[in-house]
Amino acid sequence: MTSTRPPRRGGNSEGRPPRRRRRSQPGLVAVLIVAVVAVSVPAVWFITRDGVTVEQAAAAQPAPAAAPQEPKETSFWSTSTKVKATPRADRAPVELGMRFTAARSGWVAGVRFYKAPGDKGKHTGSLWSAGGKRLARVTFDGESASGWQEARFASPVRLKAKQLYTVSYHSAAGNYVGSRGFDSARSGPLATTSRNAGVFGYGRSTFPDRWNAKGYNYWVDVIFRWRDHSPAPVPTGPSQPPQPSQGPGETPVPSPTPSTGATPGTSSSPSRTADASPGPSQTGTGPSPSQTGTGPSPSQTTGTSPSPSQTGASPSGSSSQTAGPGPSTSTSPSATTTGTPRPTPTSRPTLTPRPTPTPRPTLTPKPTPTPRPTLTPKPTPTPRPTLTPGPTPTPRPSDGGSSCAGHPTPACTGVPPGTQLRRSTLNEDGAAYRVTKPDTVLDGVHIPGDLLIHAENVTVRNSQIDGGVINADGPRTYRFTITDSTVGPAQGCKTLPGIGQDKYTALRVHVRNHGDGFRASGDDVVIRDSYANLCSNPGDHSDGIQTYNTGKGLTFDHNTIDQRHAKDVTAPIFLVDKQIVDAVVTDNLVMGGTYSIQLKNARGNLVVRDNKLVDDSWIYGPVEADCKAIDWAGNSLVKIDQNYRITSVVGPLECDG
Repeated sequence: MTSTRPPRRGGNSEGRPPRRRRRSQPGLVAVLIVAVVAVSVPAVWFITRDGVTVEQAAAAQPAPAAAPQEPKETSFWSTSTKVKATPRADRAPVELGMRFTAARSGWVAGVRFYKAPGDKGKHTGSLWSAGGKRLARVTFDGESASGWQEARFASPVRLKAKQLYTVSYHSAAGNYVGSRGFDSARSGPLATTSRNAGVFGYGRSTFPDRWNAKGYNYWVDVIFRWRDHSPAPVPTGPSQPPQPSQGPGETPVPSPTPSTGATPGTSSSPSRTADASPGPSQTGTGPSPSQTGTGPSPSQTTGTSPSPSQTGASPSGSSSQTAGPGPSTSTSPSATTTGTPRPTPTSRPTLTPRPTPTPRPTLTPKPTPTPRPTLTPKPTPTPRPTLTPGPTPTPRPSDGGSSCAGHPTPACTGVPPGTQLRRSTLNEDGAAYRVTKPDTVLDGVHIPGDLLIHAENVTVRNSQIDGGVINADGPRTYRFTITDSTVGPAQGCKTLPGIGQDKYTALRVHVRNHGDGFRASGDDVVIRDSYANLCSNPGDHSDGIQTYNTGKGLTFDHNTIDQRHAKDVTAPIFLVDKQIVDAVVTDNLVMGGTYSIQLKNARGNLVVRDNKLVDDSWIYGPVEADCKAIDWAGNSLVKIDQNYRITSVVGPLECDG
């Protein structure tokens, strides 16, 4: 265009005929127009031979303030996931959980679980820290007859990235579903533990810290929310608008004013606005099926980066506009302001007087307590080494004998007195110590959790394990020997067995504060000269030794099983599997249980001889057995004192089964 308004007809205001316009006038008028337009909207202009063209720079308009990013939400499974698992009824309250971690920090909004058909009991959901602290709890209301149930906490619970947590639900009636052979699951930032992800615990709602060796999934799920924090893109200016056609040798002249148009682009660039506004995949309030499988869906992975329509200006246009003004406004001031103040830190050498603490060596006179060696006479308790004859059990491995005068007691089993224990760091999900090297020997160690034996021919001796000893890794088990060791926590009660599963030998072991003492779930189990004092949680089925898919060659000889203090019990000796072939039960002292000795359904060479049963310590009766199939002899009813010494023999123990 050549002018922004038409000339007056008939001359100017002085009545003189109009003068011929000079060719430079359009440029002057254009500059005025540009100035006006620049005040109201960002603009770019093109000066051509015919005049000035002013166009609004749409890409340079200030972007609206970025809205806060909506959180994403996911779970391991969708509510539409069909679970094909056998419903189970333990007829006792049970807590069932899933152990998991999150790759990034976020929040847990609630709990889901798959309800077994026919389950009419009450349910609560919980979130636990790795140490067993309950972080939140919620009651499930308005449940359907079966299928997925969901309950949300009153307030979301903050989670830290890469920390171990457990989500669980409590079934008051003991009904649940479980699938064997579960490996692991992933969804978005969530991942279950690599093994033993499914956990449980019987009784009231407490931290579930036990797992089945078969690797069960109890179909408990977590509702996890998080926000993606993508790195902010480098600020860029507006894209270069399409330039008008130019004649040869004609070029645009934007140099005086691009800084005016570029300022809005750098303060609120289109690329920032697009990145801050999540797409539909980022704003869903619940996980879609695509979000909840074993891995993130495409919508999850692509939603975190802006689409091509969100990237705003073209790289070439934006970089050319921001590169010019950037250095001129930022580099020179920084060079003048940062250079001079930095020498000021040289005053820090004043800290060198801190070596004045060197006079602390004056504390060396404190060794004046050297006269304390006068306390050495206090080692007069050195006669306590008379207890060292207790450690004489060290030769036990050579002859398999017992150091106990009678039947085993806490005084002659477990870690020998005077043994110095070294604390081992847990290396399996912060809850267990896992052995993976064959022929490993653990001697004089303290394991503040479970001991997982996942290698052949492991030896454990003179050691303390605060949890249980388990040699199953999925379907595979490993041979091991444990001697002169204490198994179980000093306080509390753990429902699962102290030692299991098969192909192991236990000598002079003290099992404490476990619901089950020993489990035999395969061939070649030998338990001798050991002591177990059992406990129970509500709904437990406490046993001194329990067979579970047992095989051949069980030997249970010269042990003491005290079940008198456990309320939820089955039997001190509970051998009822059809898979039992050849079992020898000899010279044991047992007490408590519904029936103190139960041996049924077994075949092969079955021997029950010379056992002592504390009279009237049972609930229903002393024996329940297939007597005709058993070599039964020399068993008797006795009375004992508080140290397990037999004070009298009441009479023979007959097999009346």
